Amino acid sequence: MGGITSKVLAASAGRDRVMDAIKALALLLVIAGHSLAWTVTSDGSVINTLDAAPYMFPLTWVLQILPLFFLLAGAGLTRLSGSREARGYLGRLTRLSAPALPLIAITVVLALAASAIVGADAARAAGVLPVQLVWFLGVYLVLVAAAPLLVRCSGPWAVAIWLVVILGVDLLRVNVNELIGWANLILVWGLFAAIGTRLDRLRTIRPSLLVLGTIVFASGAIFAIVVGPYSPALISTDAVEGISNLAPPTIVLALVGLAQICLLLLLWSLLQRALDHDRLWVPVAIFASRAMEIYLWHMLVFTVAIAGMIGLGIAPAALSLLWWLQHLAVATVVLAVVWFAAPGLGRLSRGLAGWLGSISPRLPLGTAWARVLLVVAAVTLLCVSESGVAQPITARVVLLLPYMPLAGLALLAIVVGLATKASVVVDDVSRSDGLR
Repeated sequence: MGGITSKVLAASAGRDRVMDAIKALALLLVIAGHSLAWTVTSDGSVINTLDAAPYMFPLTWVLQILPLFFLLAGAGLTRLSGSREARGYLGRLTRLSAPALPLIAITVVLALAASAIVGADAARAAGVLPVQLVWFLGVYLVLVAAAPLLVRCSGPWAVAIWLVVILGVDLLRVNVNELIGWANLILVWGLFAAIGTRLDRLRTIRPSLLVLGTIVFASGAIFAIVVGPYSPALISTDAVEGISNLAPPTIVLALVGLAQICLLLLLWSLLQRALDHDRLWVPVAIFASRAMEIYLWHMLVFTVAIAGMIGLGIAPAALSLLWWLQHLAVATVVLAVVWFAAPGLGRLSRGLAGWLGSISPRLPLGTAWARVLLVVAAVTLLCVSESGVAQPITARVVLLLPYMPLAGLALLAIVVGLATKASVVVDDVSRSDGLR
């Protein structure tokens, strides 16, 4: 164990322990939410557990802390400047997009197998559920491309304008066209990332102001739910009345996120002191090193496990003792599978990116090309998340764009290859200029 501890401490030297821990916790809570969100009914269908127990919606306020992930991701965007800017863009593009390639490819195979064995309905589910979470990568890539703009639009008055615009989009969503609401997919998550670019200064805010901010923003979110058209849940569900606060995000999620940010800043010193103890930090660091692979792949394994429950006819009543035992067993198996698979999946994505880079042509090295590649990858991932990959050679319109799953997979592979090749070229130039 001492050898493992030494290796982990050496590998994580210089990292901000609080930032890594909170980002890992945000992803872990998403997985925890998904482990509870499904219930198999007696007729073999699958429903959201909230549909059977809508009174459980307050749990979504505990499990939904992705605003903190984007806050801390924004803190890293300030480094995308100067002579290393192009390499920063390209490196993030490769690291974020490459892990999605094998997931999308395997989901295509899973959907085809489900279509041949079970039928069209099962194929649609198998082609959507495992890849739904890549929206997260798509949004992240858009924010990386917009990093300079986020840095400039992060002051107090800018944040106030962000909130007004987000509220305006909500009003247009409700009163004009619900599709307009999807603008908040970038605006809400972008707000948190923009605030994150000022994280160092935010950590100097007086505790009394942070307490006040937590109360004001949380109260604002509750007020919006009471007087507005919003669901009281922070996920998408029909179990409680109101428009979804997650798909797309709303002013409610924005205000809840701001309250979470104030609370995190208030607790930062306490968390830092706790994580200074290596006995606590080492397991956190080990999980954090696998968190992205676990996050991306857990839905595919859950999909297979839930299909197994349906096939075996195991359908206990929602929230009964047998239901809890079933979900504990399934979650344990799923987490064990993705935990042990994560290092191999990481090597697979890195190896795939390297191979794609080796067969790709070289492109110009400027940041303009890097941003173009980021946007192309982001749009592709958002289309995959929205429409899935069932019927992989069938064209359709998604996000007002033509989309075919296999073509999207091929396009993403091309982008990863170009970014990998270009980042190698940038590294070579950096070494020759003495930048490393």
